[in-house]
Amino acid sequence: MIKITQYIPLHLSFFLVLGVLLGYYFFIPIEYLFFFGLAILTLLVFFFQLTKKYLQLRWIFQLLTYVLIFFIGLTSISLRDKQNQKTHYSHSVSKENSLIFQIDKKLKSTLYHDKYYANVLQINNTKSKGKILVNVSKDSVLKKFKIGETYLTTSILSEINKPLNPHGFDYSNYLKKQKIQHQISLNSSDLLALPFKNNSLRVIAAKWRNKIQTALDRYAFKDNEMAIINAIVLGQRQSISKDLLNSYAGAGAIHILAVSGLHVGILFLILGFVLKPLEKIKNGRHLKTLLIVLFLWGFALLTGLSGSVVRAVTMFTFIAIGLAIRSQRSAVLHALITSFFILVLIHPYYLFDVGFQMSYTAVLGIVLLYPKLNASIPRIKWAFPRKIWELFCVSVTATIGTLPISLYYFHQFPGLFFVSNIVIVPFLGIIMGMGILVVILALIEILPAILVQIYGFILSMMNTFIEWVAHQEQFLFKNISFSIFVLLASYLIIAMGYRWWIDKKTSKLLVFLTTILIFESILFIEKYERETSDEFVIFHKSKESILGIKKANTLQIFHSFDSIQNANLSFVDTYKVGRKLTKNKFINHIPNVINYKNLKILVVDSLGIYNDISFTPNIVLLRQSPRINLERLLQKHKLSTLIIDGSNYKSYVVRWQKTCLKNNINFHYTGVDGAYTH
Repeated sequence: MIKITQYIPLHLSFFLVLGVLLGYYFFIPIEYLFFFGLAILTLLVFFFQLTKKYLQLRWIFQLLTYVLIFFIGLTSISLRDKQNQKTHYSHSVSKENSLIFQIDKKLKSTLYHDKYYANVLQINNTKSKGKILVNVSKDSVLKKFKIGETYLTTSILSEINKPLNPHGFDYSNYLKKQKIQHQISLNSSDLLALPFKNNSLRVIAAKWRNKIQTALDRYAFKDNEMAIINAIVLGQRQSISKDLLNSYAGAGAIHILAVSGLHVGILFLILGFVLKPLEKIKNGRHLKTLLIVLFLWGFALLTGLSGSVVRAVTMFTFIAIGLAIRSQRSAVLHALITSFFILVLIHPYYLFDVGFQMSYTAVLGIVLLYPKLNASIPRIKWAFPRKIWELFCVSVTATIGTLPISLYYFHQFPGLFFVSNIVIVPFLGIIMGMGILVVILALIEILPAILVQIYGFILSMMNTFIEWVAHQEQFLFKNISFSIFVLLASYLIIAMGYRWWIDKKTSKLLVFLTTILIFESILFIEKYERETSDEFVIFHKSKESILGIKKANTLQIFHSFDSIQNANLSFVDTYKVGRKLTKNKFINHIPNVINYKNLKILVVDSLGIYNDISFTPNIVLLRQSPRINLERLLQKHKLSTLIIDGSNYKSYVVRWQKTCLKNNINFHYTGVDGAYTH
């Protein structure tokens, strides 16, 4: 058996990831990539021939191999940069564009828009490629788009907006990792459907899902029940209500709704059990593996070949092949690493996908930690409590693998996730199996009403239980600050702790304790930086004014709300998490003069009073649309910056911006430029 540390794909994966990261964060022209690639390949061939005679030079060949893999990772993602793609639509964008696009994926709708991913086929009579976000207003007369439909539009291409307040969710950065940097908003007047046929696998799968949906609509499933069927059987979460989605998130069971590693793993186990009799015939083990792989990829096709399902099916394909060759735990681990390497090699942007990261860390946690944890107590004789203990071990080990990533991205920890997982996961195989049966029977129109009632009742009970768990808010820990350095240190502790756990040598204990010391040092440094830095913030809030002064670990908030309880201040919570603050103080008053360190800020509200001040302000904030002569104010006070917050009329903002441009004054509008910080 090859030790995992000696497994070559593990080494290759490390250098591949380094190359992908460098290529993502730094633009490298294609000409340089070609030159360096040719040079590395030439050296590799030269030393390969040389090592046949001089074995002692083998280390140079090995090093060059790692350099080549690093370069492949660098090249694979750099080639996907629009600046290195001459046919990318962004090179042909003008003020007025004629754009032909094809619908690629339906997204979850927002309150005002239906949303889609689309592939650009042509722009301004030039064949192009690239992906865009398509927004369709819900009050328009346009019908729902279908995957594969092609349209011509003259709508304006606009960039994806950055968050207007500090540490807010950066949707533009998220879409960048999906290779999307522009969006269009559509109405019926600037859209023309084109008779373009598309028979790709994705389109065929979409047609089958529509056919299944039509078949299911004939039966008396409730909205939430139908939404769950679509999610766990068809891989479509768009119809799940926001409240139900929040309940699953609060209960720590959101992964149940996203078809990924868990569902594919359960399907893998079901298929393995059903096809086990094949092992008794000649070459039956290989036939069983082939059928499992075919069924898994058929399921991936049915769910629309979404990234999460493709990744999970690829992972379990390698696991199935590994187990067919060698029935050992190491085979699963080797298959896991190999599938990771191949997926990142083919699609480097997977590396930045949260689902991809959590899938692999969860399975890695289970494979490495589960056997040791399960064996930590004497074997339980009775079947039911033994299964409860095994499920508990699976939940714990998967959580250990994913917890640092979960805290880093979502800043919350559902304390009752053990309860929801132990209750739901054992029945998820039954729910998925019944769901597939319901779909098949609905398609051939022989689905009995009693089965509809039974399956609907099971889904309703699951939803009710999840909602109950989610309402135990005292067990949901929110607003947890977790930096990238704490994330890396956490995984270092887990890795070194695992090494000491399986081999309790003093040297490994010392290394483990050292990683804990590193973790504590990072926390101390971050605490010191937090308590020794202050900040003044003018947040953006439509129709309101809200200012903040950060001192040490406390945020003092000045606001204009009648009632702070009814105000949506999620962006303040996000700011506190990002700055690692623990306290806040609300003040229902915004003063006309603010002194912050060496900064003097004059606040002019709707009363427009500013003549009686006895100092020269560095900055003026206009709020609540004051009716003032801005030219006169600028003449009276030699300003460096004028700030406009979200409480002002937009017509006033446009007029003030022209005045500032005329007088060469820095103009900052929070509705466009984002929150002002100093």
